[in-house]
Amino acid sequence: MKKVLIISLSFLVCFTIFASIVISTPSTTLYLLNWGEYIDHELVAQFEEEYHCQVIEECVTSSEAMYQKITAGSTSYDVAIPGDYTVHQLYDEGYLVNLAIDDTRYENLNNYKDIFSTQLSDLMATYMVNEEGKEFNSYFMPYFWGAYSMIYTTDKEDVGSTLKSNGFKGLYDRSLFSSDVKIGMYDTARWIVASYLMANDYDPNITSYDGSKEDDLSTEIKNDAIEALQRVKFNEFGNDSLKRDVANGTLDFCFTQLGDFFDALYLVYDESEDDINFDVIVPETTSAFFDSMIIPKTYQNYDLANAFINFMLDPNHAYQNATAIGYSPTLKSVVSLYEEAAENGEYYYGEEGQDRSLTLKDFLAQYPMYLNPLVNSKTVYMFEPKSNQYLTTCETVLNSLA
Repeated sequence: MKKVLIISLSFLVCFTIFASIVISTPSTTLYLLNWGEYIDHELVAQFEEEYHCQVIEECVTSSEAMYQKITAGSTSYDVAIPGDYTVHQLYDEGYLVNLAIDDTRYENLNNYKDIFSTQLSDLMATYMVNEEGKEFNSYFMPYFWGAYSMIYTTDKEDVGSTLKSNGFKGLYDRSLFSSDVKIGMYDTARWIVASYLMANDYDPNITSYDGSKEDDLSTEIKNDAIEALQRVKFNEFGNDSLKRDVANGTLDFCFTQLGDFFDALYLVYDESEDDINFDVIVPETTSAFFDSMIIPKTYQNYDLANAFINFMLDPNHAYQNATAIGYSPTLKSVVSLYEEAAENGEYYYGEEGQDRSLTLKDFLAQYPMYLNPLVNSKTVYMFEPKSNQYLTTCETVLNSLA
């Protein structure tokens, strides 16, 4: 199976293109706000050719940064791909427009109610609702999804077994391990607070230990999280670097998203002859996530934006995108395409007869959470939208280590 590698320089390329591109007329240009390493650029080129347009992509490193970009209004983004709780916040604050779900030119948008995986649809029905309890899923189309997880080394015998027994508790309690361990944490403030709460068997959305969800994080939780961070002394804070540092042995495990593991796995297969000495665990208690394609109200090209989203929802395009990026597909049809390809003997990496190869069938058997990120999870949350005051307090927790 061919996997298109999106190299780490793509983040720089996004900004370079955005800064230096010759200004085009709005009718032929689509402005895309995205993450780094998060789209197959062969598909982007195909869209440009089919629709005789130019896609200008700007990249950020967090949903919070994406929120700031969209709400600032200084750039007329046509399509953005923020995380679920940011989508919710943008909807609540009136920054999203309804997608063209009834326009017959966009077949995939027309069928949006029936195309996504059952578990993902159930999560959307629970968490992506407005104040009246009604779904607003015509404002966003899930792009990739997954669960918060931990990538860990298999070179230390007890790391994997300890994490499987204790879940996220292992992030904050070094005494659980028989030897010293090097731990990495994502440098996103909200994720840090959420990981601390889940490690202590709490809903990651609470603001007080009594279970309430007020506008701001309680002083008690804030102080406890700060104390936990200072006690555990994470060896590294980062983002894309974490998965690579577990793979190369710099870290023993890290908190991350499931797709980061599959990206790191393919990179090791492709770039070295080393054995695969790392694995992933999605704890029984975790939080799911999905990023979605949306049209901000500041758009300048509504028709082209809908055409792009419809294009990316095409099963064959979504399948190609998933094989390129490594995150779990949201479409039921893409899951079926993976299963069909596996039965037809396709390879996840390499080819028959090569020393370094892995069939897609063996890959899916070894990592069933790729197509079903929650296959081993029993208690599943999703991050709910929070006030700016809450997010500022989360930043205070992170900055306490400065």
